[in-house]
Amino acid sequence: MDAVRNTSQLKSFKTNDSVNIVYRQVGSHGPVVIMLHGWSGSHRYFDMNVEEIAEHCQVYAPDLRFHGDSDKPKWGYHVFRLAADLRDMLQTLQLQDVTVVGSSMGASIIWAYIELYGEDRLRSAVFVDQVPLQNNVDDWKLGNLSCYDAICVARLQTKLNLDFRSIAEGTPRDCLTQKVPSEYEAMLVAETLKADPDALGRLMADHTQIDWRPLLPRIAIPCLNMRGLKNGVFPPEGTAVVTKLIKHCEQEDFEHCNHWLYIEDAGIFNSVLSRFVKSSHGL
Repeated sequence: MDAVRNTSQLKSFKTNDSVNIVYRQVGSHGPVVIMLHGWSGSHRYFDMNVEEIAEHCQVYAPDLRFHGDSDKPKWGYHVFRLAADLRDMLQTLQLQDVTVVGSSMGASIIWAYIELYGEDRLRSAVFVDQVPLQNNVDDWKLGNLSCYDAICVARLQTKLNLDFRSIAEGTPRDCLTQKVPSEYEAMLVAETLKADPDALGRLMADHTQIDWRPLLPRIAIPCLNMRGLKNGVFPPEGTAVVTKLIKHCEQEDFEHCNHWLYIEDAGIFNSVLSRFVKSSHGL
């Protein structure tokens, strides 16, 4: 499992509330692809994907606010604020006809963007292993397997503030079924530890209770839903609902993968994503 990372590819932009967002940019031609990591991750979670996808695309992978090398302000603990950051990125860098890829909470950021701004500047979207509602409610019991109500969120917030390292070290065990090299797992843990634990708790409280089911049927752009079937985070029946609710949505199942399927089966993920990008751009 080899990953090449050139730190000279790191750049940044300012959001409309003066927060500095760091991003990695690779590739000089082809369709624009923006890759949004999930809760507690960073752009480095896509180290196994960016270079290969950038052979035919221009790839941008930001660190969300509160994560990685981006600023950690004392405000903005909402998925809709992260969607506004995405909007700022598209406008500041003058990006059009974008395929936006969201892993886990990154998918929710895309849905928030569409609710706020429609499909402006977007050509297509890819959702990687996310359910339309993480909490369990009366008419929905397919939420997150371990964080599915306010009590669970409160416990998570306490642990984040008291023992953030144990959260960072435990997340790979929950999100990976297949073994990865110890040095690669150590990098993932180190990237998580760059995040602001208090902000992560506040952000999860917002993220986990948003119900995207009413929005999904309104999405008209071509979409791809990727799911890990050996999942420690979401029931596969829940992630399948995303495909059912969106009008034009393909589905790709990763039979032997968990939540971080783009790490566990990076080669297949890169191939499927590249093929979808070409197809949705008419190439």
